[in-house]
Amino acid sequence: MGELAQALAAPAALVALPTTALLLLVGRGRRARLVAVATAILALAWLLSPGELPDQVMRTAALLAAAVFGIVSTRPAVRFAHRALLALGGAAAGIAAAFLAFGWSWDRLHWWVSFRAGAALRLLLAATTSPAAGDATGGLERPDFESMLGSLVRTSADLYPAALALELLLGLAIAVALAPRLAASPVGRPLGRFADFRFSEHLGWLLALAIVAVLVPGLGPARPAALNILAVMAVLYGLRGCAVVLSALRAIHAGPILYVAAVLAVLFLLPGTVLLGVLDAGLNLRRRRPPPSGA
Repeated sequence: MGELAQALAAPAALVALPTTALLLLVGRGRRARLVAVATAILALAWLLSPGELPDQVMRTAALLAAAVFGIVSTRPAVRFAHRALLALGGAAAGIAAAFLAFGWSWDRLHWWVSFRAGAALRLLLAATTSPAAGDATGGLERPDFESMLGSLVRTSADLYPAALALELLLGLAIAVALAPRLAASPVGRPLGRFADFRFSEHLGWLLALAIVAVLVPGLGPARPAALNILAVMAVLYGLRGCAVVLSALRAIHAGPILYVAAVLAVLFLLPGTVLLGVLDAGLNLRRRRPPPSGA
């Protein structure tokens, strides 16, 4: 029950921390201060609750990301994507320092994430797998099911930093969307249209280095870090590819059928969406499109 409570509190806290930072550093008005106090209490209760190494890593990263994001948000000219990536960079640097200062290790973090995910999946397996259930599911063998769940556990542990980074990004986006509605005056620069989503083209070097580190053998501890960076970059470039598709649909005044077809194409051609985002970073495809008719 304690683990369940922490799992439910974490998403709220990942939004509460950057919301508090925005309202305290950028927000104005009595309502902003009251909401900042309320969200700060929620975030503080989460930060001070007991937890193992994965919880400590998540809380440290969330606190650092919120602080960096709030400070950068005092510069209204900086777009959300750049603020969020700077916040992630600050959190990553702080976590690396914490690993050195407190003697944390990747093996220990990996073990804890595997242990928790394995315990949860074993409970699920015990509750859903029985001789009768096996017959009902078409003769699914328990050993095969356990092997599949074991692979899922290993993947969740291998990509825990990437999952945490994406959760932080989502929390920052929700905070930016909520903060102006909670303050009497505008709070930093808004999210903007998703069709205009882009980030610095220089991140392509980080993507290239991550690919090299994953493919080249014998790099030791660099490979897990590169694998997580590659996962985060794939999601970011995938989102950029989706933004290119949405921008093109708007440019041609597409109807609902084309939007549905585009959604299905993105779902079934995810690598192509990532590639489209990479091409947009290099070629700026949205600037090259023809202007709408009548413009």
